[in-house]
Amino acid sequence: MHLFRFLATPMVMLCLLYLQGCTAWQINQLSAELPAVGPEKTLEKLEDIDPPDRDRSQYLLNRGLLKFYTGDLAGSRQDLEQAKAIMMSLKAVSLSENFGALTTNETLRSYGGTPSEQVLVHAMLAMGYLFSGDRDGARVEMLQADVTMSQLGDTESVSGQLASVRFLAGLVYEMNGELDDAMISYRRAHQIIRARKEKVPEALASSLLNVSLRRNNENRNDAEYQRYVSEFGREASLPGAHEGEWIVFYHDGVVTNKTETRLLVFDPNLEAQISVVMPNYPPSRYQTRHLSIKVGDIRNTEVIEMIEQRAREDLADQSAKTMAAATVRAITKYQMVRKARESGELGGFLANIAGLLSEQADVRSWNMLPSSIQLARLVTPLDASVGIVAKNVELPALNKLGSRHYGVVLVTSLNNRLLSYPPYEGLESIEGQPNEQ
Repeated sequence: MHLFRFLATPMVMLCLLYLQGCTAWQINQLSAELPAVGPEKTLEKLEDIDPPDRDRSQYLLNRGLLKFYTGDLAGSRQDLEQAKAIMMSLKAVSLSENFGALTTNETLRSYGGTPSEQVLVHAMLAMGYLFSGDRDGARVEMLQADVTMSQLGDTESVSGQLASVRFLAGLVYEMNGELDDAMISYRRAHQIIRARKEKVPEALASSLLNVSLRRNNENRNDAEYQRYVSEFGREASLPGAHEGEWIVFYHDGVVTNKTETRLLVFDPNLEAQISVVMPNYPPSRYQTRHLSIKVGDIRNTEVIEMIEQRAREDLADQSAKTMAAATVRAITKYQMVRKARESGELGGFLANIAGLLSEQADVRSWNMLPSSIQLARLVTPLDASVGIVAKNVELPALNKLGSRHYGVVLVTSLNNRLLSYPPYEGLESIEGQPNEQ
């Protein structure tokens, strides 16, 4: 009877953990293949996976993003809304899940997303609304993003604060004629970038200069406007009567997958070295590639958000809590093995194997996000087209889109599909042209 108990318990545990860990491994594998395979084929493979409930939000985040890239904006919105709802509900975490995570491993806890992911889901939903022609829907999502960032942040931390999302909010408000709200968002994007000691992209500099000037009746002596003139070394360049603006968003690459690493920690009470498993990001091999845009001369997009860096910051912010929980689990399992050995050699062996294999780092993430988010803001004549060089496609003249002020387009390095506001069915690249890699 004792032998059966020792055999059954570890075997059942290992079977459950294998089934649970299989989904995370499959999604990580698809993420690694995404740059070479593309969103369409990756989506087909992802839809063959039936994730357990605890992995549902990670699955939906990735599926929603792939649907977005393939142009299924309604399907993308449905998936991302479901993922957002799950993440919000997990703020009240169940006691049973906490117990499982504390005693076995972190992967038994439902995935609630990192701070950056909780914010980015609003941004992707807002873009989906915008490229569907629904500016009001995009505005509502940006208001929700502001609430989320306010809940995540404090006066001394930039955790969960994304300059790219603040810029998008500012753009949505600006397009709706809400210049005061737009200025608040652009200011906050600027503050976040400065706090991180990163370079302010020209698109944000232009937004700060132009909106600060416009909201003060083009008073070039305004103090805030003059501060930006001094910082950026140039004046605002407002579109003329026969000009408008293209705002180009570029998603480049695919963010790195998490891995796990084992650490040895000495416990003075046990007088032994304890093996602790932790999630880890390997060194990034990502090299920034910019999108070239032909508007008279050649202009390049610039990075506003390095998702590779945000992902590592989120992991570092949680490392102390993760380490404490992993150490408690490791000590508990060590004591279990010690007691099992006292009851017999076979029991100790099986308990030791179960303890080693049951300890898994949580390597889940929204791992099909781009490595970087880039942008450009371009003033163009209303009757002039704009070329996206790598995709061999021309954006139509703004007057063909029925817009006298703004055009917004999203380009990804993963395929040749472009999404635009106002929506335009003719944004097709020439078949057979390679993606920019």
